[in-house]
Amino acid sequence: MTQERTVLMHELIATGAGDAYHVREDCWGLHAGRSGGEAQGYDLHGFLKFGTAEQARAAGYRPCGVCAVGSVR
Repeated sequence: MTQERTVLMHELIATGAGDAYHVREDCWGLHAGRSGGEAQGYDLHGFLKFGTAEQARAAGYRPCGVCAVGSVR
């Protein structure tokens, strides 16, 4: 059974260095990646915003396994 989640916001979030898009700005997956990169001395990229999951996927991002599981509309 596929779980569907309706996004109640207008933007999906990704970073220039990541490979996933997020539906919540407080997603621990998003912040764990940024914290790990910072701890290793990497330059942090700003956030990218997408209006739809289709736009994020077209840009090469996959759904976050923490906050964007299932179909995002």
